[in-house]
This record gives sequence, C-alpha cells and structure tokens, in this order.
Amino acid sequence: MKKNSLRKVLLLTAAFLPGLAVAEVQLKDISEVAGSWTLESVSPSLTKPKIAENRVWEFRPNGVIVTSGFNRHFGREDTQQFNYAIVNGRILADNPGRPGKKEEFVVYEKTADSMTLQGGMEGFYFFRKK
Repeated sequence: MKKNSLRKVLLLTAAFLPGLAVAEVQLKDISEVAGSWTLESVSPSLTKPKIAENRVWEFRPNGVIVTSGFNRHFGREDTQQFNYAIVNGRILADNPGRPGKKEEFVVYEKTADSMTLQGGMEGFYFFRKK
C-alpha cells in the first residue's frame, strides 16, 4: 500500500476512534522545534471544531518557550515565558501559572512549515512556522 493511502486509512480510522494516536514524531533534540511558530488554532480532539488562536510560540534553543499575542483565556495581550526540554522524544514544559507542574506534548505531526502538538490543557495545538 502506498504511504499516502496508508495515511488516509489511518486518518479515517482516527475519525472513528478519537483516542487513537495516528502518528507520533519522536524528537531527538530541541533543534527540531526551535524557532517561532504561530499558534493558529486549538481543539480538544481531531474530530471537534477548532478554536481560532493567534499567538506566537517561540521555542528558543536554550530551552525557553516565549508565548505572546492575544490570550483568549485572559481576554488581553500578554507574554509568558517558561522552560521546556525534549524528554523521551516529547516536549516536557513547565505549566505557566502552576509552579512545579509539567505539561507533556507529543509532536503528532510535523512538516517544514507546520506542526501539530497533542497534550497540554487544550488537546491539540495547530501551528504554522513563522
């Protein structure tokens, strides 16, 4: 079966089994996510409607994430900064506002200009490379 056909079958399967992970990109190090990414939308699952976002997440090579832009939870512009690391191929980040707590993100899908993370409090995070 061609790679593209297999991917379509897996995506259709995921539509009927929302808890099923279709893919997981195992990160080797920070360089694979480093840079600025625009968070375009979030969703609790792949089968639910997306919620529009417009924030920039800058994954710095020194292990710091800086998020900036309109924060829909606070209803205003803000900037937040927290630490992250690549652990067992996943992003392990401090949870802003909850000292001592961590959030784990699986890189669900990644291309040169887009990335989908699964985890955190939103479920799925859809990014475009800035």
